[in-house]
Amino acid sequence: MSSEAVTHLCALLNNDLQPLGFGGHPMPVALKVTVPLNFYTSASFQGSTGDLCGVSQSAVHLCIWEVTNALYRTAGNYVLFRTDPESQARRVIGFGTTAGFPQEQGLSDCTHVVIKAATEQPATYVNRKGFYTLNVQLVCDHRKHFLQVCPRFLGSCHDSFILRQSQVPLLFISPAQIQGLILGVKSYPLLTWLVTPVRNPSSNAQERKNACHSST
Repeated sequence: MSSEAVTHLCALLNNDLQPLGFGGHPMPVALKVTVPLNFYTSASFQGSTGDLCGVSQSAVHLCIWEVTNALYRTAGNYVLFRTDPESQARRVIGFGTTAGFPQEQGLSDCTHVVIKAATEQPATYVNRKGFYTLNVQLVCDHRKHFLQVCPRFLGSCHDSFILRQSQVPLLFISPAQIQGLILGVKSYPLLTWLVTPVRNPSSNAQERKNACHSST
């Protein structure tokens, strides 16, 4: 992340991360923010992060807890599928200039986030490749900004099941709040508002459509 982005993040979370009382040696907000950022990106141990940042493992744990909760409370201001006509028009134009795909409002796919084995029914978290995950559905716009995140399904859940259970279909079915299409991967079903690749293209037009799909 750039220094400007970190500075903005510190200002955004400043009130949430101020110490609740007096006494001791409260950590500066900038340190509280950068410690978890290092942990998030390195996927390392808390002790290793503490050694790098010059704080104890218990302090790292507290920083991660505070910053994660503070980010979660502000997430709704940023991860937002805007339905106003101006936002819809911007997305259509943005995607149109990418590869010419018409009436596009977003891209959707799922990704597996690795977790530790759950204490209850751990087998339900095992994905098709044999390790423990959450299967997280993401929708983004032409700027690669997230519009919707659905992180509540287990690794064994299929992408199409997660799509049906998420809030995304509600935006496109009657009464539709968004006019247009979502571009999805082949693991999704083909719907009136969801376009997937042609599985076995048999014409030049279908080949071009798949190329445009892939480029977008």
